[in-house]
Amino acid sequence: TVEPLAKVIHVPGELPHVARRLTDWLKLVAREDLTEASRRYAAAMGVDFRRLSVRDQKSRWGSCSASGQLSYSWRLVLAPPEILDYVAAHEVAHLRHMNHGPQYWRLVLRHCPHAAMARKWLKAHGQSLHRVEAK
Repeated sequence: TVEPLAKVIHVPGELPHVARRLTDWLKLVAREDLTEASRRYAAAMGVDFRRLSVRDQKSRWGSCSASGQLSYSWRLVLAPPEILDYVAAHEVAHLRHMNHGPQYWRLVLRHCPHAAMARKWLKAHGQSLHRVEAK
């Protein structure tokens, strides 16, 4: 039988810097994935955002300002891809509707049919992701 390959991340540098280097890399990957998802949803929903930032948010997964700024938690990169995708759809939809009214949810569900599953996943597992510390 063939053993499955273990997933290994090689982090160069001195041991005391490994946590910071790994976190920096995770933030970079999060920015790339969130930018791609946000652009895709913005095009599909006929909206545009001005800026996107990835932050060390410990209580929110994302936010959208009235000026078109999207902000996300880097910890989304630790979730399954469809969860990150849903949060991008959720925040981009706020560019059209700055509330959580019926029109807003219709827009989210039209473009992200797995939204209900993703919301349940975040309720069940989100706190464990928020506990991940950035060093």
